[in-house]
Amino acid sequence: MKGVKRYRAEVWDKVQLCYKEYNDHQLHCVIYINGILDVEYIKQAVLLSIELIPLLGSRFVKGKFRAYWEKVTSFSENDVFTYKESMKPNEEINQFLISKTNELSGPQFMVKLIRNSNKDALCVIINHMVCDGASFKEFIYLLSSLYTKLKDGTYNPYDYKIGSRSSKKIYSNFNLFERMKILLLTNENSKNENKYCFPIGKGQLMREPFILKYKLSQERFCKLKEYSKKNSVTINDIVVTAYFRALYKILNLGQSESLTIPSMVDLRRYIPDKETIGICNHSSMIMFSINMEPEESFVTTLQKVNKEMLKKKENYPGLNGLIVLNTLFKILPFSMAVKQFKKHFVNPLICITNIGIIDSNKLVFDNTPLEDAFITSSIKQPPYFQLAFSSFNSSITFCVNLFGTENDKEAIQSFYAILDDELISFSK
Repeated sequence: MKGVKRYRAEVWDKVQLCYKEYNDHQLHCVIYINGILDVEYIKQAVLLSIELIPLLGSRFVKGKFRAYWEKVTSFSENDVFTYKESMKPNEEINQFLISKTNELSGPQFMVKLIRNSNKDALCVIINHMVCDGASFKEFIYLLSSLYTKLKDGTYNPYDYKIGSRSSKKIYSNFNLFERMKILLLTNENSKNENKYCFPIGKGQLMREPFILKYKLSQERFCKLKEYSKKNSVTINDIVVTAYFRALYKILNLGQSESLTIPSMVDLRRYIPDKETIGICNHSSMIMFSINMEPEESFVTTLQKVNKEMLKKKENYPGLNGLIVLNTLFKILPFSMAVKQFKKHFVNPLICITNIGIIDSNKLVFDNTPLEDAFITSSIKQPPYFQLAFSSFNSSITFCVNLFGTENDKEAIQSFYAILDDELISFSK
């Protein structure tokens, strides 16, 4: 259509579309506020974010040869922002979180402010094709900044510089020799053939989407943090270790059986100037395989995980898949590239993603105090199972998101109990 603005679709945008049969490909966030926000200012902030990031107000077009984003002007304010007062805020939050955007019509995000008496919850859903967890954090920081500046009268559009979404920035600093070396590395996805399934999705019962949370307290988090500093491991290492150990118990794995779990890796590590990065997808996947001995201690498993993590970091983690996929979608017409991707891609049955720290110094809505916040990943179709976690103000929120049954909820609660036992035994 003449005069309609178009934007380039990056490789991970297209890949996330291919994941549609495995999950709802949405990212979800809830910010719990110990007070109330000004409804008009938060609505203005939401609408201004579309002007600053036009992709949010666009639709995805599957062109014959190339896919792209196209600006849409036909949606209303209510399509991106709604406000509701409720005596049952948790029900409203949960109901909103299972909503989803439509990538083919737009817009690509939704915000709902839910009020119960003198407290608000700000809920945000965004299409995973637009951004990953790291960029989602930047987006909620942007919303809070816009709100604050609108409220105190200092908003200036020129204060905001939205960077590039291009994946070329990731490998542009590598020379030809380094790129060839990366290309010759074993494709992580080729090893993604874990045969084990988490015990969910049994039978033909009706399944409904849900997000099930488990929260690690500040006290427990601080103990983990103290140990990690003293022993040169990361909080991520500790959580991944607890995850492996919980799964070994749930799946009843023997000594000779190795468990392989994919974990997400942030490719922004390869971009020197982080300020040039826009709202985008710059995440890839790496694989971890661990063998556990009978009665093995938590610390022994942790040492294995830490060693494997350090080993992975030495060999350009996550880059091989990016270069291969970039080449695939560049050479072939879009529809053919999608077919080839689906043919060769093995979707992980069990995985984990660390969305990271939500920075309380950046997530500031004027002077209104925040109680808590979490971000979680897509809602999975069984048998696919993922543990996602994020932290805010020295506490961790774990989430498992699933199209499941009441029996599946019970299985996940049992998993959380085992995960909690592992972290308790370690943090005593």
